[in-house]
Amino acid sequence: MSASADVLWRLNNEYRKRLTMAQTYLDLLEQLVLMQHGDHQAHMLASLRYARQCVEAMTDAHRQWRRRFYYESEDSKRMVQTDRAVNQALARFTQMRSQQEHYLHDLYATVNNIPRPDPKLTQVPNGDLWTLTQTAINHLVGFEDYLSDLSRVM
Repeated sequence: MSASADVLWRLNNEYRKRLTMAQTYLDLLEQLVLMQHGDHQAHMLASLRYARQCVEAMTDAHRQWRRRFYYESEDSKRMVQTDRAVNQALARFTQMRSQQEHYLHDLYATVNNIPRPDPKLTQVPNGDLWTLTQTAINHLVGFEDYLSDLSRVM
């Protein structure tokens, strides 16, 4: 596998992982708020739903990018291999990410403007769901750092 193809493979997997984490934690946080407060936290629930919609839109764009540029064909689900196709996929990924800037800005602002729920209420077996959600959003917003680190290594 060429260095560019390796970068493409890592980039796709890491971005998909970060999108999935953000989606999962937002979903869990919304469920937790509903279970503990019902609809009494309407502003928080509306903000969480909007944040989830931002992540869903980004996930849809990523899925479309994979179909059009990452896979040789939808049927094979095999990653492109030629230098030209790999470079095109990398360029289109960069373009997709720049088009998602407004979602990233809205997502970050929305989650950081939600008043923090009582920490006793957001404790789950693997930590504080509020903190886990914010960390997942920050990792998604900070994906450019991953790209920079990846380009230095390769």
